[in-house]
Order: sequence, then structure tokens, then C-alpha cells
Amino acid sequence: MLQAFLQGAFELIFPDNCLLCRQFLNSRHQRQLCPNCLGSLTLNPTPFSRQPALSTFAFDQAWSVCLYNETAQKLLHAFKYNSKTSLCKTFVPLMIDFIDRYRIPLDKFDLISPIPLHPVRLRERGYNQSSLLSLDLSRHYGISHSENLLIRQKNTTTQTELGAKQRWTNMEGAFKIKNSTDVKDKTIVLIDDLFTTGATLHSAAEALKTAGAARVGVLTLSATI
Repeated sequence: MLQAFLQGAFELIFPDNCLLCRQFLNSRHQRQLCPNCLGSLTLNPTPFSRQPALSTFAFDQAWSVCLYNETAQKLLHAFKYNSKTSLCKTFVPLMIDFIDRYRIPLDKFDLISPIPLHPVRLRERGYNQSSLLSLDLSRHYGISHSENLLIRQKNTTTQTELGAKQRWTNMEGAFKIKNSTDVKDKTIVLIDDLFTTGATLHSAAEALKTAGAARVGVLTLSATI
């Protein structure tokens, strides 16, 4: 929380510049990127480039808003590791545009929930980037938001350091349900920043399904190409 406060204070004192090319922005409402850098984000085209074979996963539906190109990589790194929480002003409108354009049935879910961080990592980082996204989306679409459906019970190795097979092994049994009565017969959409192998999202969805969730969808900001 302190990191987020300091970041907000910094942005009030100093003028806004594009987070990527550092060009001065004339307005605080330009999603923190100049038009050129914003345009370098590649939206996920239809048919969606990252459409997983759902039979492999515990979740029932999956959507990703943009492709994980160089621009997305830089922005997500700043969002997750450099306390650039205000990037929500860039990311959430992109997600809303995508949901509305392709008529993603987000409003058909009972609950929206972020992929949780382990308490140790949450203390280190000071915030959960996926929770920032899911909270804003829940407010926009009027869907009940819950950060407490899932508990991350394993302080897993960072997935970015692992190969595909290791990612799946790393995430086995990573999540548990806090209260199964909150989950039973509910339709739930999970929000995360990045879809790579799907191991994290699968593990979370599997815990929800085991506890009695009727349907689990997945929405991520980005997906690897």
C-alpha cells in the first residue's frame, strides 16, 4: 500500500510522460502512453490467436485481450514489479473495449476473482496486480468481486524462471478454497495479467471446480504469442 501511495504522490508532483518513450503527455487521461506507444500494443485478433484446447484445462472458457509483444512485456513488468499501479488507467479500458467489442459474456458470471498472490509475495510487492484489474472490471460491469475465494497455499517459484513442464509441476496444489459454500454452484471468472502455459489458471480453476463451482472462465490482459 505504501508503494502505491508513493507512486501516486510522485505522479501528482511531476508531469506525466509516456512510460515507454518518455514523450510529454498533455493530458493525464491518455492512458499514460503516447498514441504511438499505445498503438504498438497488439490486440488479440479473431479468431483469437491464443485459444487453448479447453479439454486440457479445468476452466471452461478463456480470453486474452492482447498479445505479449515487446510493448506488453515492458508495461506488464512495470505494472507488476515497479509499482506502476496507475497503469490500470491504460489496461482496464483496453480490457473493457475488448469485452464489449467481442461480446465476451462477462456479465453472465456470478463472481469475478483475481488470481491471488502468496502472502509472502504480497507483502513484498505491496499489491496484487490482478486484483487491481478485477476490482475495476467488477465495478464497471456490476459483478460481485471476491478476493477471498482462493488462497495461494504454496509460495511457488516465479513461473518466468521455469520451462513449460516445470510450470505445471510448480503449480500442482498451489491453491485451496477458503470457504466452499462461497463457490458451490457459482459461475466464476478468474482475472490474471498473463496467460503463458495456463498452468496457474488451471490450478486455480481446478480448486474451484473441486469445491463445486459450476463454471469457471478466464480473462487475462495478455497472452504469449
